Amino acid sequence: MTLVIILAIALVLFGLSFITKRRFGVLGLGLAAGALLAQSWSSDLAQILAVRQISFEPLSPSVTATVALTVIPALLLLIAGPKYADKRYAFIGSICFAILGTLLLLGPLTIDLLPLSGDMKSVLDFLAEWQDLLIAGGIVLAIVDMLHANGSKSHSKKSGKH
Repeated sequence: MTLVIILAIALVLFGLSFITKRRFGVLGLGLAAGALLAQSWSSDLAQILAVRQISFEPLSPSVTATVALTVIPALLLLIAGPKYADKRYAFIGSICFAILGTLLLLGPLTIDLLPLSGDMKSVLDFLAEWQDLLIAGGIVLAIVDMLHANGSKSHSKKSGKH
């Protein structure tokens, strides 16, 4: 059950990013901003959800708030922003977005999901051990992608004038 939910989240993030062809840099930094928002506001939003009896079973209000605050900024950035011109780059960027989003959501999601056992537990233990480094690497890749997006725009404008 846990693996299915985690894979579904990764596939949804990948699909939304690939369909819109949004650059990983924008979306990745949106996820990072969302993770910071979740650290600050998830307890307040969880209280609001609990008082209003809004639930998304099997997730607790606290986990629901954390997940929502983490992904909402990136989902809003799917509406506008720079796009990839090449489908190959959109595919790679979408994979990076799905991985970074899944890594940021693994901790909160595994709190409320079914108990882990066997191979899934060992995989999640491995990811938990390397999670900070992997997330930092994803954010660095997002920044590099943003720098590349700005560089390619100015380069294409220059070549268009000549």
